[in-house]
Amino acid sequence: MKRPLIFVLPTAVVAVTIAVPVLWGDHPIRFDHQRPTTVHFAAPTEQGRVWGFGKDAPVVEDTGPKVAKPWTKGSPEWGVQVYWLDDPADPDAFVQGKADRIVKYVVGLNANSLSVTFPYYTTGAKSNAVAARPTSPSPQRLALLLDAAHRAGLRTTVRPIMDEEVFDYAATQGWRGNIAPTDKDAWFASYLAFLTPYLKTAQEHAATEFTIGTEFNSLENDPHWPGLIEQARKTFHGQIVYDANWDNWSKGPLPIQADGTGVDAYFPAKSAGDDAPVEDLAASWQGWLDKRGKGPQPTTKLTEVGIPAQKGAYKTPGDFYTKRELNEGVQAAWFNAVCEVARDRKLGGVYFWSLYFGIDPTLPTNPDTPRMDFAGRPASEQAIRNCFAQTYQLPPA
Repeated sequence: MKRPLIFVLPTAVVAVTIAVPVLWGDHPIRFDHQRPTTVHFAAPTEQGRVWGFGKDAPVVEDTGPKVAKPWTKGSPEWGVQVYWLDDPADPDAFVQGKADRIVKYVVGLNANSLSVTFPYYTTGAKSNAVAARPTSPSPQRLALLLDAAHRAGLRTTVRPIMDEEVFDYAATQGWRGNIAPTDKDAWFASYLAFLTPYLKTAQEHAATEFTIGTEFNSLENDPHWPGLIEQARKTFHGQIVYDANWDNWSKGPLPIQADGTGVDAYFPAKSAGDDAPVEDLAASWQGWLDKRGKGPQPTTKLTEVGIPAQKGAYKTPGDFYTKRELNEGVQAAWFNAVCEVARDRKLGGVYFWSLYFGIDPTLPTNPDTPRMDFAGRPASEQAIRNCFAQTYQLPPA
């Protein structure tokens, strides 16, 4: 689903949202071409001395918290999606401090897994090239977070995602799932060139999994995927997966032959009111999962589970832009329902959205906090802790 542009700068906490959206089909739209902008300010934490960009970081003492029940094969992945829009002005020591802070928070949620999502960019819906920008964390900075996560015992996934800032609504409905490169050979070659340094970092810093693509509805039938995955395997030897948008996932198996397929799970509960009991929300989720089969689904991994903490959100849980009256109970009940269904259906894992890399997640929310955020919302955080405190054995796929 679409997500807002985030700028991370030091000192205080402020958030500004611009644009008046409406909904069209599965994805938020807006009448203007100005992207909704949220600004977070969070004081960076420094660990050790400041070292120069591109230089090796000093060894960080392993004194942080540890995962109580580390992930093992055959158990569910209980995870958080950390979205990282880098601030290139931060020295590496500040990045290290932020990484340690985020990891400590994730471990405190009883998680056993962390997925780091970060943006790369293109110039338009028909562009044949992609690239990193200064707000894409460098492979060297990515290594700092991976190493911090591993010191804590977390399973890790590296997950690049195409930013949507430049997309015109008329061409794409403002969404990466509708891109249409005019030269697919050139696009996939450019994509591999962008991915390769991150694949190398994922390999060298022991990531368990690499997400080769996310929500590319319009490209999922393209014949270039097998070759791209084959090339990626030459660099990264872990699991290579693809994350589908919920609409395409619910139609049946996808043609991309990766090691696994996750789902960005913004399934609407269109008949649910704000006071709907958890069992009603769970029943709605069960109906969506039934589209892919009854009973246990150990190969189904919910790679994004999120919903705004506001009234009316059950009908459009993936609406990142519309701002209604705050209702934190909506988000907490949704999380409780998802975890009830995950246990019942023996799902392969759940990753909650959203947690931004640059914020201090221990600070309380304020009226301008993005509604999709769960950090600082006690009921939502407790729902995640309760969910992740339980485990089960996955049945054979």
